Amino acid sequence: MTPSPTAPRRASLTRHDLVASEHVLRDALRDFVAFKSSSLYFPPPGAGQDTEPAWLKGEQKLLLPLSQGGAPLGVFMAKGVRGLQARTLPLLAQAARLCLENLALAKALDTDPVTGLGNRQCLLDALEREIGLVQASILPGQASWQEAPAEARGGFGLVLFDVDYFSWVNQNYGHLYGETTLARLGALLAAKAPEGAALARLEEDLFAVLLPGASAARCLDLAESVRAAAAEEVFDYAVTGERIRLTLSAGFALYPRDLHGGQLAAPAGEAARVLVQKARKTLSAAKDLGRDQVMSFGKLLREGGQILERLPLGRLAVSLGRAADAKEGMRFLVWSPRFEGARQLARDGGHRVLGRYPAMVKGEIILMEAQEDVSYAEVLHLTDASWTLEPGDRLLLAQDPEDSFPGREDPAEPPRRDMASGLLGHRDFIRRFTQAREGEQAFTLALVRLPDPGQDRGASGGSRAEASIQELAALCRDHFGQELLGGRFSTGSLILYVPGQAPAALRERFQALAELARERLGLALSMGLAGHPFLSYGKADVLENCRKALDHAQLIQDGPRLALFDSISLTISADRLFTLGDLYGAVEEYRLALLADEGNVLARNSLGICLGRLGRMAQARAEFERVLALEPRNQMALYNLGHACQRLGEEKTARKAFQRCLKLNPQDVYSLLRLGRMAEDAGKPANARGYYQKALALPGGPRLVTRHLARLAQAQGRADEAREHLQQALLQDPKDAFSLNLLARIYLDAGEDPAIAEALARQSAALRPDQGQFWKDLARALEAQGKTEEARQALGRAG
Repeated sequence: MTPSPTAPRRASLTRHDLVASEHVLRDALRDFVAFKSSSLYFPPPGAGQDTEPAWLKGEQKLLLPLSQGGAPLGVFMAKGVRGLQARTLPLLAQAARLCLENLALAKALDTDPVTGLGNRQCLLDALEREIGLVQASILPGQASWQEAPAEARGGFGLVLFDVDYFSWVNQNYGHLYGETTLARLGALLAAKAPEGAALARLEEDLFAVLLPGASAARCLDLAESVRAAAAEEVFDYAVTGERIRLTLSAGFALYPRDLHGGQLAAPAGEAARVLVQKARKTLSAAKDLGRDQVMSFGKLLREGGQILERLPLGRLAVSLGRAADAKEGMRFLVWSPRFEGARQLARDGGHRVLGRYPAMVKGEIILMEAQEDVSYAEVLHLTDASWTLEPGDRLLLAQDPEDSFPGREDPAEPPRRDMASGLLGHRDFIRRFTQAREGEQAFTLALVRLPDPGQDRGASGGSRAEASIQELAALCRDHFGQELLGGRFSTGSLILYVPGQAPAALRERFQALAELARERLGLALSMGLAGHPFLSYGKADVLENCRKALDHAQLIQDGPRLALFDSISLTISADRLFTLGDLYGAVEEYRLALLADEGNVLARNSLGICLGRLGRMAQARAEFERVLALEPRNQMALYNLGHACQRLGEEKTARKAFQRCLKLNPQDVYSLLRLGRMAEDAGKPANARGYYQKALALPGGPRLVTRHLARLAQAQGRADEAREHLQQALLQDPKDAFSLNLLARIYLDAGEDPAIAEALARQSAALRPDQGQFWKDLARALEAQGKTEEARQALGRAG
């Protein structure tokens, strides 16, 4: 019988689905029959399975077979069933079938019908859930920064795959055959992806893999493995006997490493979509650069750009925009891919030899205007004037902030003026500034940026930005004098040099400039000032410090967006390094911030956090104590001090710190958890339960506490209670490796189905391969099923 076109689609259920939904089955069946506890049982392959329910009166057990479409899945075992009548068994069997139907329909809502993978909404939900778990522990300064390393969720990776020239398959072989190839590729992806990964088909031939806890290296390994495997697949077209081969392009982005600024503070749903967009941008770059390759977001800005179009007046359109973290003022070296690879070179007599051309840089460009997906650049230098830059040329981010081609300019060449502002062009300003600063003991550099002009363009006189730059430059000359040394730093910003004065002495003058710009021109400027001398920075560092000050200014919400490069600017810069995983670089920036202002408690607390992450607990504790000497009621420092002392074995001091946190904030879930764990370790389960129950009743408590209650119940021999807590924990976080592992151990300790224990243990070990105990528990589950060789291999990983 053909199903109605409007009939709801059902998905096939697996054992894994039953394990994940055991709590749903339990709660639904309790509406029909009373029981104390429950578990699942999966008969071994070939053992057969009863199709009718059974009540074992003497054992007070109810066995409900679970099947879909006549295929057995497992058995739901309800324990502690009393007074059951035989005539109700068929009704209970029908109830179980209805429960499975509902589970199948719910799964279908999250499943792509072609590949059986998750769909777009399923992936977004998984991303939001994972971001929510990471956000509390990854941002510097958060109270949960030091949750035991074994429990931390430091980040994850998102890898996207796209089939190269897939439209060609549909056009030449039909859409039905195209779907067949997508199903094959989906199965290949599922086979290559590790346990714990979330897989989805987003659209047409676009696939996604979410890898919890993954580093860039792990994402690259998976992407290359899938790409290589796909290239070896052969797709037969039976109609004509043709054999088809396909290739994949891949791109990946990391959370939180590849997000910054307001993106990190955005709600989880927004951050999820930003991450997908970054991964898509990276994938597009992999396709643009030749297909059948892998690109990471971290490499996109450094080496993933190319020239798109040549424009008049020495301008260029390039493929890097704000979506790739491109900013005005960035410099890139340009090289041609035409001379890549080995080539045959002619010799006298017709002989040929094989050689590889050396890398040849054609020139250097600077970004003048960064839009969302593209930027517009200006040519700074050409290595050879006869060798022009052209579409398809590749970009490599230049490292020297001031001059990547020293000595290229002709000293006799007159400086070129920007036509709109009348100030120097970028290159000539840098040259003049480099010369002028040498004779000065003190000076200030200022970056003055216009608000984003958006898409609105004036009907005449060039873009609105050009008109605004012209007016702003005239205002600056009126305000600072006609001899002002200034330049066009980018399309939307000016750079000004003021000799002989420090930034602090110029603050009021620049604030007055901002007020004039607002009153006369209607412009809300952002301004970053940096100067020399400052700490141990040299004169060549001032331009980069000025950029950091501008980043600081653009984060100001209230009042003038004006920032001097100071302790706060350094703290913001260090926070960025922290989220990138560069702890050593962050430590140095935080220390510089404290040299600039010893009273910067945010920098000091964050420095302690970095030292703690690096295992330097005694130094971390000293930093937290210094914060508390300045601010005795600083809850963040109190919590961090408690954890540092706990790691150092100073239990009494740690307990006092957590108790003080609770006096300041009775709803501090993390301190309650810490005190509960300390009571548990001290052999005081009643006290531990009290702390956990208090935390459970607080906002955010259920997500954090249920695993701890489960561990406590399991240690006290209350396996059924522990199982229920764990199922609630996994409902909150399906990728909670510790809950998965503890549930596996409960199944093993109870002598129940080792196949379920194996599935749970595999997931936990895949999510946290650094946990040796997880591998040992997996080995136990394998050994219980007679899989001796696999068990031996798992034990080898435990070491």
